[in-house]
Amino acid sequence: LVVLSDAMALSEEVDAGGDGADPVAEHNRYQEGMFDEQAHMFAGPAATPLEVVPRMQRIARACQLGPQTLVLDVATGTGAMLPFYTAEGVPLSRIIGVDLSEGMLRFARQSFPEASFVKSDIMEYTEPDGRRFDRVVFNACFGNFWDSGGVLKHISSSVVAPGGIVVISHPLGRRWHENLQKEDPKMVRHLLPDTDELLSLLKQHSVDFSLVSF
Repeated sequence: LVVLSDAMALSEEVDAGGDGADPVAEHNRYQEGMFDEQAHMFAGPAATPLEVVPRMQRIARACQLGPQTLVLDVATGTGAMLPFYTAEGVPLSRIIGVDLSEGMLRFARQSFPEASFVKSDIMEYTEPDGRRFDRVVFNACFGNFWDSGGVLKHISSSVVAPGGIVVISHPLGRRWHENLQKEDPKMVRHLLPDTDELLSLLKQHSVDFSLVSF
């Protein structure tokens, strides 16, 4: 679990490919298709095992939420984190979920009609009225982005409010995530950064932050 105050400007080299195809669009289509196919599973109770619940509660607590907090839940899926956010005091009306998969969002809208959901690549997402978010949460998704550094740069420049908090988390942990990448490296492009890797990146870019890890 990583908590970063304000935001950060990280970047990483993007492989543009050599055959004229758009690798980012292809990557996003693959992600969308995979999660569309698995939406029914993610909408069921098996997607949130009881042993994972305390970790999701801790993630929500780390967001430091309140009644007026505006939350962006990145790769929200079927909305698994939303009950944990509301338990910490933020109303559904202050939560916006963004996801590539319309199949996942269909379940999220059914389960949480008071929240708002947008089908979008996070790299292209900003609020139409220019609002910035107090909290931006990447739960169980950070390794899936084509360019994770580019995502954070976009969040920093266009999405998170001054003094806001960015949370990067995975309730199943780094080792589980590493095994998932071995099974499907096309879906999971990046490993989760460990503490030293993240601290090195943040120091390199002189980012003001606070860090909590487990």
